[in-house]
Amino acid sequence: MRAEYDDFADVYEHSIEDSPIAAQSLPFYTRLYVSCPGDVAELGVGTGRIAIEAARAGKRVIGVDNSPRMLGECRRRAKEAGVADRLTLVQGDFRDFALPAPVALIAMPFHTICDIADAGDRCRVLERVAASLLPGGRFVFDHFVFDAELAARFNNVPHLEAEYTDPATGNDVLFWTCGIYNFEERTIRVIAWSDEVDGAGLVIRRRYRRYTSCWIEQAEMRSELEAAGFDIEALYGDFDGGQADDGATLNLWIALRRGRSGHAWPSGSVK
Repeated sequence: MRAEYDDFADVYEHSIEDSPIAAQSLPFYTRLYVSCPGDVAELGVGTGRIAIEAARAGKRVIGVDNSPRMLGECRRRAKEAGVADRLTLVQGDFRDFALPAPVALIAMPFHTICDIADAGDRCRVLERVAASLLPGGRFVFDHFVFDAELAARFNNVPHLEAEYTDPATGNDVLFWTCGIYNFEERTIRVIAWSDEVDGAGLVIRRRYRRYTSCWIEQAEMRSELEAAGFDIEALYGDFDGGQADDGATLNLWIALRRGRSGHAWPSGSVK
């Protein structure tokens, strides 16, 4: 089956360039990876935005993604950064991925868990994550907190995400997104398109891309984690250890696989 994110490999870095969450999550996850003993795994490694930074700091990272084009871009960027030997890239479905060996940390950054819109699929992913961790290993991930008012305001409204110059053609590119909310099913159908324009401002090429996302309520996420064999070590409302209260815009979960921990993490490595 074709991966939805195959179509985003060429625009992904541009599309998140001005994202506050992307900027805030990068140092958090990089620090987390580096502080963990042994290899770490990242689900949804994409173009390697976080994994490559951790590899620059000497960390070995196993990156899992179902998109061969995203993995190809990650491989190219890792080679350019001189850290290709520190990345092991695995193409696979999150529901049945296989790591070379269990690890102490699996991360799923940048709201990636919201791309698993089906609750049954999500439970399979969590069970697979638990089976791929060492006893006492951690699963760390984040997802956005749904805001009904914002969703109603921006439902089916196009938004300019990025403007950049295509190095291959020298033409300007405008990258747009539009989220279509299904409030009953709690899903978001994202339609994205890029307009390549010439010097006169005329669109000479338009390309459409699509993917489906969802939002997850905190109580639902907690229940799914516990059912998959995790204890909740911590839940934060930002990447600085803030409370996950009504004012938080994201939930950051630190989930511990049940079982005796055979490893210790440096103090302060999570926050």
